[in-house]
Amino acid sequence: MHVGIVGAGPAGVSAAVFLKRCGVRVTIFEKSSVGGLITNAWRIENIPFMTACRGEKVAERLKQALHEHSIDLHHEEVLTVCGNKIVTNQREYSFDKIIVASGTIPKKVLELEVSKNVVYEYKYLPRTVESLAILGAGDAAFDGALKAFEDGVKSIHIFNRTDKIKAVKRLRDLVEQSNVVYHPQEAIFSAIQSDKLILRTSKSEYTFDALLICIGRIPNVSFVTKSDTIHIVGDARGCYRQMSIAVGQAIEAAMKILEE
Repeated sequence: MHVGIVGAGPAGVSAAVFLKRCGVRVTIFEKSSVGGLITNAWRIENIPFMTACRGEKVAERLKQALHEHSIDLHHEEVLTVCGNKIVTNQREYSFDKIIVASGTIPKKVLELEVSKNVVYEYKYLPRTVESLAILGAGDAAFDGALKAFEDGVKSIHIFNRTDKIKAVKRLRDLVEQSNVVYHPQEAIFSAIQSDKLILRTSKSEYTFDALLICIGRIPNVSFVTKSDTIHIVGDARGCYRQMSIAVGQAIEAAMKILEE
């Protein structure tokens, strides 16, 4: 049996390692870096048997697991998944079963994408950022603010178009204890890139080095045609944003494949 896996985040790597240990041939596809969105995390601390750590540490462990188990990793962009075939930007592959662990894609604000200094993931921020604006008020926004604070960013502002904060209490409390400035009911309407990034809001005008947009994400499955040979797991199946759930679903899919 040969199983193709789309995505080398925690779910994809967990499924790959489980299957490989059971003697199944596995090929995993990842267009970016191993770890997926988990690389952006300020801290992973809600799994009791794991020592709390930054997302980069988890990504390094995932890379190590792929190496330890000699799992075939292809850095290719997957264009379509249909039946037993995975088509990438380089070629077409056939498999007995396929696991899609492709995670999510961001909800975008196209009018704010005025330069490379406007990003949807923390890891894509320029390294020289000293002032950062964050749009959104969920876990990703507050987590990104804490990571920026820990990384020494001098000025961090969170902008929320409403007064409702969706981030968990733990993150809210930590942000309140930092130097992060929170702007409720202040939407960002426009952006202009000059020497600095100029942001106009419903209340004022600001200048920053970069903007991190965190207004939500949706499952990344538009390229998948569902069939009995394909198992969709993790955030690609539902945006829980919990690594433990994604890993559990991946192991469940791997066990089902072994039983089929």
